[in-house]
Amino acid sequence: MHNLAGTDQFDESTGAGEAGQPHTFSVRSAVRHLHDEYRERTACWVYKTGDDSGKPLLEMRFSASQSYPSPSGKDASGSQVRYPVGLYAQVGRDGADLFFQCPTRAASKDAYIGDTNYVKAELYSSRDQLRGDSVDKDRMVILNSVSREVAQEAGCAAQAGLPTAVPNP
Repeated sequence: MHNLAGTDQFDESTGAGEAGQPHTFSVRSAVRHLHDEYRERTACWVYKTGDDSGKPLLEMRFSASQSYPSPSGKDASGSQVRYPVGLYAQVGRDGADLFFQCPTRAASKDAYIGDTNYVKAELYSSRDQLRGDSVDKDRMVILNSVSREVAQEAGCAAQAGLPTAVPNP
């Protein structure tokens, strides 16, 4: 994160989540809410210490997914960089997406998303707040690292295909 922000001091947003419930991000909570509606899932908002802009440096969310994008699709604009991580991983102008194999069961049949075989990890980051010459790879390294923890907590680390080090695209 130091490469992206130019600092080693960060704060996480606490207080109320989007649905008004008390909010503190944890990997355990992210796994517990994978099948919930978007507004009910926990999100991790990271701010540079002392930043009063109201914009997080990074925002990460995790959700259960029925499918994942085809890795064979080409990006004609060249605005996305794909990484050989999980089942599908790409970094674009405003963030990164990573899909990995991770069978999960919905807590009830009334869940927003039923039982699935995949997890989607999302990282949003405003490019105007980022620094360095390896912004794309740095974002994928962060998303992969937190995704590895989510996979471990969900009991699917062995099949997730998330490496300890992110290879070059």
